[in-house]
Amino acid sequence: MIKKLVPLFAVALLLAACQSKEAKTTETVATDTTKYPYTPKKVHNWQMNPEPQNMVAAMSALKGFASLDTAAVKPFLGDSIWLMVDNYSFKGTRSQFLGEAQHEIDRFKHIQIDMEDMESVISKDKSEEWVSLWYKQISTMKDGKTDTVNCFNDFKMKDGKVVGWSEYVQHPMKGKP
Repeated sequence: MIKKLVPLFAVALLLAACQSKEAKTTETVATDTTKYPYTPKKVHNWQMNPEPQNMVAAMSALKGFASLDTAAVKPFLGDSIWLMVDNYSFKGTRSQFLGEAQHEIDRFKHIQIDMEDMESVISKDKSEEWVSLWYKQISTMKDGKTDTVNCFNDFKMKDGKVVGWSEYVQHPMKGKP
């Protein structure tokens, strides 16, 4: 009788051992001990923002400008905004910004955007949100001149609206490098 119970007991032990148990995990945060040449004032611990609304707002604002239509930009801007572009900066209300933008837009006949890459990040403490866009811009001015530039835009976001816009431009090299 005992010989018959031993295999049953072994099977029961085997089944019990194979049952999935909740894994007890503790999240360990590794401390960065790297000696960097510079120390930032604040470490944000950026993470990818899984919510799409900031990306949609930033890209829609850019598309409004590329469409030469400040009215299409307006819904995606906060009540106040700052802008930093090569040799120009602005800080003021949405209406003031759109007035300034219209003067710039009036110089263009057509703008084409070829998007290269995009990223939306949020600080771990949720205090800052940014969208970054990398693209090629091909602009045709009203006088017929065409220019191609590589652009990097950083959009500071708040409550799903653009409240800051930095644009960095690089003219492609002419000829062979």
